[in-house]
Amino acid sequence: MGLAGGRAAVLAHYLATRRRRFADREELLAWQRPRLARALRRAVRFPRYADLAGAGLDGVRLEDFPVLDKPAWLADFDGLNTRGLSLADCLAAARDAEAGRSFDTRLDGLAVGLSSGTSGSQAAFLTSAAERARWAGTMLARALPEGLSGGARVALVLRAGGPLYDAVGGGRVSFRFVDLYDALERQAAALVEFAPTVLAAPPVLLDLLAAERTAGRLPIAPRLVYSIADVLDPDVAGRVAAGFGVAVGQIYQATEGFLGITCAAGTLHLNEDLLLFEDEPAGPGRFVPVVTDLFRTSQAVVRYRMGDVLVASAGPCGCGSPLRPVAAVEGRSDDVLLLGRGGRVAPCFADLVRGAVLGAGAGDFQVVQGDAGDLVLAVAGDGWEAARDALAAALARAGFDLPRIDRGDYLAPAVGQKRRRVRRESSARDG
Repeated sequence: MGLAGGRAAVLAHYLATRRRRFADREELLAWQRPRLARALRRAVRFPRYADLAGAGLDGVRLEDFPVLDKPAWLADFDGLNTRGLSLADCLAAARDAEAGRSFDTRLDGLAVGLSSGTSGSQAAFLTSAAERARWAGTMLARALPEGLSGGARVALVLRAGGPLYDAVGGGRVSFRFVDLYDALERQAAALVEFAPTVLAAPPVLLDLLAAERTAGRLPIAPRLVYSIADVLDPDVAGRVAAGFGVAVGQIYQATEGFLGITCAAGTLHLNEDLLLFEDEPAGPGRFVPVVTDLFRTSQAVVRYRMGDVLVASAGPCGCGSPLRPVAAVEGRSDDVLLLGRGGRVAPCFADLVRGAVLGAGAGDFQVVQGDAGDLVLAVAGDGWEAARDALAAALARAGFDLPRIDRGDYLAPAVGQKRRRVRRESSARDG
């Protein structure tokens, strides 16, 4: 697909997304059903699902497909893409390209991208030109409330750029890729020169950029600021909003697709017109999403269990959208501690830990649970004892058996890393 063709395809998906409106949940679900049926019929053409190809007159059903977590999905990588590409070849090609800061890796006509690998193993994802156009058009429609006619200068601070932005840019909308791995001074200089009206970056970097702006060293005034690629903790969101003078939205995106985005009312909505979401309970008011992509054709994403824990919304959003609202993306499923309570092992969610430690005055922290179930607490600067006591008190109030809490060395996350404040490395208690 050439540059002009790419722009035309992006514009078509942008317009389709802007025009797509659902009166209520029933209309949305009715729209989903035939698209899900087509997605499942496509899925049986992948080698991994060949045993389902002989389904009867009623065809395959969603429940006929196994739920795959990341290890299982990676193990079957070559059977889950249309070209039979191996995971090893895709990872090698993409890593070589990224090391050279080249972002146009292609194998057999498909673009190859890399996940961040923070969950323990790096994944590769494959996209066709048509899929990238759909992603870009939908993203523009959702991320720019004023639409293309209002114009926008969009700065994306990412691990990797790509030719997609050249296809999207032009006319009243322009893009600037800023390398996430550059020095902060170079990033700031690029942003000042570009003067973005929309800024999207991981929360670790948004935090630093907001501090630079507060100090008068970053004279930019974006109208929209989006957090991408990591969990946005409330304290970080508050500092970034104060620094830039605008509320911070979230773009929820992963290897599995464009999963959700914050609406004008400040609520994160799941993109149920792109993916089907099933819930796996993960504790009171929380769930792990299992996603099925309704449109992807180059790589099968069918009943893929995400590693994230989402907090369910207490009610509908005031914006009126029937797309499902969620209160928060709390973190990965291995960002949940497992502690004793009432003679059983129970989940302790990151928000309890975060609220206790930050409430004690810590600027930043890390809590790691090891195989023995003990905790290692590291705090930036002084105040470790106060943070430990506050955490112990919060755990006691919640009815947890108090684990041993040891002191660790705080290591500030590098800009290219995700800020995983709470992390469970234990396997012995998983069950």
